[in-house]
Amino acid sequence: MRARAPEIAFPCPRCGAEAVAGLDGAGRCGSCSALAALDVAPAVRQDLVVERCPACGSRQLYVQRDFNQKVGIAIVAVGAGLAPFTPFYSSLFAAALIDAALYAVLPEITVCYRCHAHFRGFARNPQHAAFDLHTAEQYDVKAPPQA
Repeated sequence: MRARAPEIAFPCPRCGAEAVAGLDGAGRCGSCSALAALDVAPAVRQDLVVERCPACGSRQLYVQRDFNQKVGIAIVAVGAGLAPFTPFYSSLFAAALIDAALYAVLPEITVCYRCHAHFRGFARNPQHAAFDLHTAEQYDVKAPPQA
C-alpha cells in the first residue's frame, strides 16, 4: 500500500521552478502558475513503473531515498558539534542511528539525471540503480569559458 498518490515534480518549462503533475500529466508551476502537460504513458499509469522521464524523455533514471540532503547534513553537523561535550562522542553515534532509522523508514523515489524530475509514489523499476556520478557528469557539462 502506497503512502501517497503518485506525483511527478519537474522543472517548469517557463521559469524553471518546481512544477507538480499527477498521473494524468497535467501539471502546474507553484511559482509562476504556468500549466504544463507531460506525456505520461498508459503503461506508467497502469503499472506505476517509470521507464522514461515524461518531462524530458530521458531513460537515464536513478533511485534514492526521499530525504532532504540538507536536513541529513544538519543532523550530522549537530552530532559533530556536540561530540566534544558528550561522553565517548556519543552524539555522533546518535546522529548515525537517526540517519539509519530515517534510511530504513523513508520511501524510495526515482530521479531523472537530465532534468532532475522526481517521481514519488511509483514502484521501483529494477532497471534503475542508485546514483552514479559518472552518468551524472555526462549531463552536467558546462560550456568552456570564452576567451
